Amino acid sequence: MARLFWLTVMAACGAALVLGVSWVAAYTAVANVLGSPPPEMGTQSTALLWQGAPELSGHPRVWRFAFGPTRIPGAPTVRIYVTPLGQVVETQPADLEARVKLLHPN
Repeated sequence: MARLFWLTVMAACGAALVLGVSWVAAYTAVANVLGSPPPEMGTQSTALLWQGAPELSGHPRVWRFAFGPTRIPGAPTVRIYVTPLGQVVETQPADLEARVKLLHPN
């Protein structure tokens, strides 16, 4: 019985580690989209949509980063969808990167 408990604890720790690495990869992708320094993005909420994102075609499993209210012109709210491996699937608004570049005159 102790061995089963230990294996369960180790499996949970492994799953937590994989989930943490996935979040870090997704967060890094979001940081790349927003640039350095990122604009004021307001309140952030993050969710892992493991059952799939119904608002995206094909309903992929993604991390959804939502921000609002933002200082980005014409984008009071922003959503960025990133795969668990760290690839940006979609941004809302679709031209988010261009809008962010307007804030960074480099």
